[in-house]
Parts: sequence; C-alpha cells; structure tokens
Amino acid sequence: MSRSTFKVLFYVNGSKEKDGIVPIMGRVTINGTVSQFSCKQSIPKTLWDVKGNKAKGKGKEARDINLVLDNIKAQIIKHYQRISDREAFVTAEMLRNAYWKSHSTLTLLAKQDLPTLAII
Repeated sequence: MSRSTFKVLFYVNGSKEKDGIVPIMGRVTINGTVSQFSCKQSIPKTLWDVKGNKAKGKGKEARDINLVLDNIKAQIIKHYQRISDREAFVTAEMLRNAYWKSHSTLTLLAKQDLPTLAII
C-alpha cells in the first residue's frame, strides 16, 4: 500500500475583497490533486494571518473564526478517514463533496428548527 499525502489549509481570496473584508477559502490537497471550497466565512483582511492560515489575535471575532475553521478541518479529516477505509483511493474532490454533503444536511436541519442529531 502506497503512502498518500493529505493536507487541509485555509486562505483568504484577496481578489474578492470588499470594504476590507475577504472571504475565507479552504483547500484540500491529496497526492498533488487540489480541490478548493468556500468556508462561508469572511474576515477583515488585516485580521488574517497568512503564515498561520488562521485569524490572528485573541479577540472574540478571531476566536470564533478559528473555532469554525478547526471544526471544518476536523470534519474533513473524519471524512478522509471514513472514505479511505471504504475506497481503494481518495481524491480531493471526493473529500470536498463528502464534506459539503454532510455540511448541507446539517444546515438544512438547523434551518428547519428540528432537534439536532449527532451524525455518526
């Protein structure tokens, strides 16, 4: 079995800056293939730590954004492990799609004011 490379990172899309606010994007890389996605979060450009791939500072906004990013990363890692247990190989696109499918389901449940169930 060959070893695969897997990485999740976050960055801001400076080309979509509006009034100093930029959207946060995610990038999944597996064995050199890349898939990008929107994190559905925005941040003041001055609050983004380019080297750390996260919000800088200890203020509430930075803590809240970093918590969301940590949760996204944890969910993607969970999906990677789950898919790699079932499939012969995992692509970055498969992983992105698995994340968005589960994320969309949770968002839909939250909008319907239904009791939230743990997804296992």
